[in-house]
Amino acid sequence: MLFFGFFVMKKEFEKSETKVVLPGEFLSTGEEFVPGRNAFDSGSDVYSDTIGFVQADNKTKEISVKPAVELHALKRGSIVLGRVGLVKENSVLIELCKSPGSEERQILASGRAVLPVRNVSREYVENLSLCFKIGDIVRARVSEILPGNNIDLETNQPDFGVLKAFCSRCRKPLHLFGTSLRCINCGSSEERKIAKGYLVK
Repeated sequence: MLFFGFFVMKKEFEKSETKVVLPGEFLSTGEEFVPGRNAFDSGSDVYSDTIGFVQADNKTKEISVKPAVELHALKRGSIVLGRVGLVKENSVLIELCKSPGSEERQILASGRAVLPVRNVSREYVENLSLCFKIGDIVRARVSEILPGNNIDLETNQPDFGVLKAFCSRCRKPLHLFGTSLRCINCGSSEERKIAKGYLVK
């Protein structure tokens, strides 16, 4: 699978931890389990909030994700994955997941970063809410490390942008048809700043 090269898989783990998931990946219906650590409820289904191993507790009916590795220290030019937490008029708040390809083992002081509108695309961006939605999984590059461990990102290259998007109506993954995103569940069509290598086709 696309991103398995940038985390370390443990040699030994419980049977409940054998399935590896990506951020935003479906875990269960809300009727089967409630979200635990590193999982979130979209309204009817439960999805992963990070990269790691699924842990399902049949007694408590709670499903969680155990992170595969800790966050790495970042520097300018580092490639990161994250989930959109908030879309503002001039910036997007990204909740960082992992720094692929890093061999460092330092813990990142902040798990959040900002994508300013000026760094989104080489073309003029009139409306950020058409480029990103809350819950989207994003690949980006660190453009600057600011005082206080504040991190600015950029997606102004074809490799960067939304890797996996979810329907604004029903929260199902959006499928890529050519250059368009459509929901095969409810038929909705949406726009995004799509990254090369979009996951759902």
